[in-house]
Amino acid sequence: MKTMESVDLLRRKLRYLCRRRATQELELILTRFWETHGQGLDERELYELEAILSIDDMDLLAMCLGQKPFPPHFHRDLTSRLVRVPG
Repeated sequence: MKTMESVDLLRRKLRYLCRRRATQELELILTRFWETHGQGLDERELYELEAILSIDDMDLLAMCLGQKPFPPHFHRDLTSRLVRVPG
């Protein structure tokens, strides 16, 4: 298990990555997701979100809009929250 300091650093990194995307629409989706769920994510979910954020932005946007499925190796509990972000 990582130290609290390294988990806090990862949270800050992910918050930044959610807000700096190729399209404004994806930034909006990910920023709302982070504001709604970011502080409640456990360590496993944080590392999984980091992997999700490494997906190409246009593919990730299609996944978040429900137009394309997330790869099956991602946990459905996290990806389903990305698709259902309140707007």
